[in-house]
Amino acid sequence: MDLITIVGNVATVCTILSGLSGLPICLEFIRKGSTLNASILPFLAGMICTNLWLQYSIILSDNMLLTVNLITTLLQTMYVLCYSIITSEKKTAQQMLGTAITFLFLTYVYGFHVIGKTSATNTIGFMAAFSSIAASAAPLASVSQVFSTKSSESLPAPIIFSTFIVTALWFIYGVLVEDSFIQIPNFIGAVLSGFQLSLIVIYPSTKVIKKE
Repeated sequence: MDLITIVGNVATVCTILSGLSGLPICLEFIRKGSTLNASILPFLAGMICTNLWLQYSIILSDNMLLTVNLITTLLQTMYVLCYSIITSEKKTAQQMLGTAITFLFLTYVYGFHVIGKTSATNTIGFMAAFSSIAASAAPLASVSQVFSTKSSESLPAPIIFSTFIVTALWFIYGVLVEDSFIQIPNFIGAVLSGFQLSLIVIYPSTKVIKKE
């Protein structure tokens, strides 16, 4: 087994495990019969991101990327459907889901039936890379609060840690297969999540444990 296969397999397993993080949330939705004021946007963003990477892997005929993105796309789509069924704001959720599906359908038609393979690789690859960077940067919205409170309580530590591991592994894979669309967003993602992890170390959570 060569190094590319080893790194790809480890990255695949870690990505799938990270993708399962939405399962406990959906189970809680089902248990309480409510989406608990949670937003559909993180679920939609995940569905769009994994679907774009799935399209990119199909264009490249990269079986390693195809496997992981097929599984994570199915997971993210399941989370979105779960939210849409349970939420009390069904009309809004369905409209946003419809918009996301339309966007993904148009990217598929454009990438696979309008432009050639080289152009499709660049276009879909760029969109997938941008969506990954946006997803990795999302927790940065809480950074100002961390500095002002000198506490990392607002940062989702488990998600940030898993993001760091996954992006670092896929960056290494991108270097090995010499694909800049895999290298660049995952390098940026690893740097951003690494920065957030450093904040967690510097400013530990100051949650107060109440004594019974």
